[in-house]
Amino acid sequence: MKVIVSRSRIAGALPHYVYRALVPAEGVAVERIASAGTVHAPGVAGRIACIRIAPLIAPERYLAMRPVERTALASRVGAVGRRIEWLIIRTFFREMTADSLPIVFQLDSDPGDACVWADLDDLTGIFDAVEPGFASLSAIDLGLRQRDSLRAA
Repeated sequence: MKVIVSRSRIAGALPHYVYRALVPAEGVAVERIASAGTVHAPGVAGRIACIRIAPLIAPERYLAMRPVERTALASRVGAVGRRIEWLIIRTFFREMTADSLPIVFQLDSDPGDACVWADLDDLTGIFDAVEPGFASLSAIDLGLRQRDSLRAA
């Protein structure tokens, strides 16, 4: 499965960045996209349609639930999704030193926008398999290895 990992600078005086890990929508099941929706990748990645990690890892039962029924499971899926996204980002952008993925991250330097395309194991519906040990999950567990099968944009 392909993943786009990006660092995008937010305009302003200080070097504030947004880090994202997104999966291109092409190749993701139409039912999952219809349930989760899509977002555009940052401009540095080409603004293609993508899906966020959390809806991608959600179990099939989650997709079949009505919105009210999803409430209890949604926070757990979100937490595991953020952990996976953070692991992917930290693999390629070592300056991301936060213990969890922040909405905006301030750097001491200004490295500029960047984007990496990488390969990893299929994350579709893996929530049930990874949630019990998600605190000890590593990038290698996701089939992601730095410098393997990647290209810069």
